[in-house]
Amino acid sequence: MTVEQKIAISEIMIEADDLGKAYRLFANPGDRTKQLLLGHRRQYYQDFWALKGISFCLARGETLGIVGVNGAGKSTLLQLICGTLRRSAGKVSVFGRLAALLELGAGFNPQFTGRENVCLKAAALGLSKVEITERFEAIAAFAGIGEFMDLPVKVYSSGMYARLAFSVCAHVDADVLIIDEILSVGDAVFRQKCMRFLNRFREQGTVLFVSHDSGAVATLCERALWLDHGEMRELGPAAGVCANYLASLSERGARTEFLSKAADDRWWAPPPPPLMRDARHIDASRMKISEFDPAAPWHGHGGAVIEEVGLHSPDGTLLTEMRGEDEVVLRIRCRAERDISQPILGFVVRDRLGQNVFGDNTYIAYRDSPPSVTAGALFEGTFRFQLPCLATGSYSVAVAFVEGTQEDHTHLHWIEDALIVTVFESPVSRGIVGLPATDIRIELSVDNSQL
Repeated sequence: MTVEQKIAISEIMIEADDLGKAYRLFANPGDRTKQLLLGHRRQYYQDFWALKGISFCLARGETLGIVGVNGAGKSTLLQLICGTLRRSAGKVSVFGRLAALLELGAGFNPQFTGRENVCLKAAALGLSKVEITERFEAIAAFAGIGEFMDLPVKVYSSGMYARLAFSVCAHVDADVLIIDEILSVGDAVFRQKCMRFLNRFREQGTVLFVSHDSGAVATLCERALWLDHGEMRELGPAAGVCANYLASLSERGARTEFLSKAADDRWWAPPPPPLMRDARHIDASRMKISEFDPAAPWHGHGGAVIEEVGLHSPDGTLLTEMRGEDEVVLRIRCRAERDISQPILGFVVRDRLGQNVFGDNTYIAYRDSPPSVTAGALFEGTFRFQLPCLATGSYSVAVAFVEGTQEDHTHLHWIEDALIVTVFESPVSRGIVGLPATDIRIELSVDNSQL
């Protein structure tokens, strides 16, 4: 059964139909007065559509993620749904009790204490005085701000604002929970607590989730909505939408990165350093490598095909297992379907949240004498490097074949999850990557009186 069919037979909680928001832009302050007095004769402003033509339905028990760059219209959409902005076009309907976490401090009086703001916000969300009293201790415990609960919120840090706001919304029995980027200001422990709550909440409730962390959206949400310049770019399964969104960011960011470094000597790769081994890591880092998946999600304009991807030992043996700090060779075999004047091959390793851990491409090595291939040619790109020690978990290896230069290129064939690397034993206890140490010791002073 498709998502659309499930929504059709489910209880609709949010419905937007051709929703839009326009702002009036005046060339100078005097035009506002002219519009007020003479607006019946002519228009003294231009319409700027921050959001236009947005249509979707969200069913009970569904989680929808919204992704897009800054200025794409994500926060505007949430404010229209919450009713804090007046729409300019279309309509939006919300059914059931809605709790929203938008910008920091929304719904709080900075002069009131945390305790008073809990009562104020909970009452605004529909709780009675008795219900607020019964749930206050649970709200305070979840927030974990201690004695600050009885201080004015104007002295709170951004993280404390987020803690208190989320804690109230988590205890009001909402049917729909709307979350903007507010969680990005909390500490790691609190964010994990919030994620555990969201995983429980979405079993019965409905969540609308906005985040720049596309990995979190792909993990938490069934569907995703990609906004671009105020319009719907894509609406569909979260994993596919987030993959396309990341690909768009890669193409958009390549030119910016190049222009900032175009005249920098750092483009020239230094000689490779000698391999470093940490004796503590021997047999302490073990990884399994999946087979190449030619059916993995991909995008591109065509013209070339990546036919095989594999991790090999320096002697050419295809690996199914490896260890951190091993020297490995990533081989990418390709076939050109037309003449390609400036091919670039690259890869990136991402963690389970979609964060880039490390990667490389062939551009710098061939910057002064770019190769070319003819239609029908088979060729292979190789990357030989020392593998870092990675924290336990799953990692994806995305590989790409593009044509052009670092600052201006076209994606021909980009495979998102060409290989999956599973780390099931690791010396890394904090962070993502473990660095080899050349020397670690504890020395006692000869003169204990100096201690």
